[in-house]
This record gives sequence, C-alpha cells and structure tokens, in this order.
Amino acid sequence: MKYTIIIALFLFGCAEKTKTSYEKLKDELKTDSIKKVARERVEKSVTDFFSDTTGVYKAPVQVIKYRFVQREYSSYKDVQLTYKNVSNKTISAIRFRWYGENAFGEPADMGIRDGLGGGFTDERLKAGKTSSGEWNVLSKDGKKILKAWAYEVAFEDGTIWKLKNDN
Repeated sequence: MKYTIIIALFLFGCAEKTKTSYEKLKDELKTDSIKKVARERVEKSVTDFFSDTTGVYKAPVQVIKYRFVQREYSSYKDVQLTYKNVSNKTISAIRFRWYGENAFGEPADMGIRDGLGGGFTDERLKAGKTSSGEWNVLSKDGKKILKAWAYEVAFEDGTIWKLKNDN
C-alpha cells in the first residue's frame, strides 16, 4: 500500500511535469508562430511601401524598358533601363527604383531590400528625348525585373518632382 501511494505520487508528478512541459512548448510554438507572422507582415508592408507606384503615371519620366543584363566575365547581373523625358523641361537628374524576382518567383537580391533596388543618373535629358543606363546591382539570383519607375526628378530650372509616397 505504501509503495502504491509512492508510485501513484511519482506518476502524478511526472504527468504534471510532462503536461507543464507540453503546455510550455505549445505556448512557445504559438509565440514563435505569432512572431513569424508579424515579421512577415512587417517585411511585406515595408516592401509594399518602397514598391508603391501610385501616381507614377504623372511622372515626367517614363521607364520604357527594364531588364537584367549579364556582366562580362562574371555570374552577377546588372540592371539596364531605357527611359524617356515626357515633360516639356530639361531634366538634370533622375532617381529610379526597380523590383525583380529570381527563377522561383521570390524577391531577388537587388541592393535596397530583397527584390528592391535603385539607382540614379545625373545626365541631362532634354524634353522628349530617350536615354538608357546600366546600374551595378551585383544580383546573384535575379531572373526578371517586374517593374521599374522614376520616383524623383530634378529639372534644370531648379524644380523637383517627387513621387508622393516617397520621403
């Protein structure tokens, strides 16, 4: 009888520890899951903010063509853009952003954040003229660029056009 009570107390104690450990593990998994979801949502919000092109149709510069180009003697890729001044003023500088993906449809390494990259040019561009340029982004896994846009343009007369959502 004495041994039965001791064994029962021992089993009850083990069951309590197991239940407590199980509950702790379950809580940790919930916390990790919540943290993971929160992290993914924050990253998506930041990416959405930086890749928001609302109002880009009003830009004085239209990006006509965008693509990855293979670097000579390297496995890295750069970005090539062709763009046109659709305003009636001469442009003195342009800042660009672009978004690209790898072969799996995931954001490619592009410089700013996963999938996002950017560059600028300070070459003059007269009204109605087209130009192009290449930017070294050293992307290892870039497959295709999905969109590219100008987000800030400086004119020779000193005025600046800026995409509304960018700071």
